[in-house]
Amino acid sequence: MFDINHFRALITQVDAATTNQQKGQSFELLSIYMFEHLDGVDVTEHDIRMPSEEIDIVLWNAQTEEILRPWDSIILVECKNWSATVGAPVLDNFVNKVRRRALTTGIFVAANGVTGGFVRGDGTDPGAVGILTSALQDGIRVIVITMDDIRALTSLDDIRALIKKRYCGLYVHKVL
Repeated sequence: MFDINHFRALITQVDAATTNQQKGQSFELLSIYMFEHLDGVDVTEHDIRMPSEEIDIVLWNAQTEEILRPWDSIILVECKNWSATVGAPVLDNFVNKVRRRALTTGIFVAANGVTGGFVRGDGTDPGAVGILTSALQDGIRVIVITMDDIRALTSLDDIRALIKKRYCGLYVHKVL
C-alpha cells in the first residue's frame, strides 16, 4: 500500500544526501517506491552493473495498470539525481539502452529535468528534448519525470496522472 508519509521520508532522504553515492542510492529508492505500488508493476532488479553499462531499475509490467497497458512488459528506468539538467548525450545513451534490448518504452527520472523544453521547429537547439523526438520517430517512447513532479505527488492517482500526461505529451512534443 502506498504510504504518503513513507514517500515523503524518502524525499527527505534524497534532499539530505551529500555524497554522489548517497544521492544516487536515495534517488533510486524513491523511484522504486513510486513505481512498485502501481498495479501489476514489480521491480525485478536494480543497480545492475555490466561491463559496458549500468541499468538503474528494471520493472516488470503485467499490464494490469490501465496507464501502462500500451507499455512494454519490461520497462527500464534511469535515475539521474544531478544538480543540473541532463543533456542530450546522457539521454541518448539511455534511449540506446532501451533500443538495444528491443524495447519501446522507458522512464528517465532526472531531478532537474533535461535540456530543452518544447520542440518548436524554429531552428533552436532542442537539447535532450530533440533526442526524445527522434526516438519517438523510431517507435521508442521515453518519458521524463523531475523532482518537482515527484514533490507534487500525494497519491497513486497523482503518479498515474503524471505518467499519462508525460506519455501523451511525447506525441505533441511537450516532455515537461
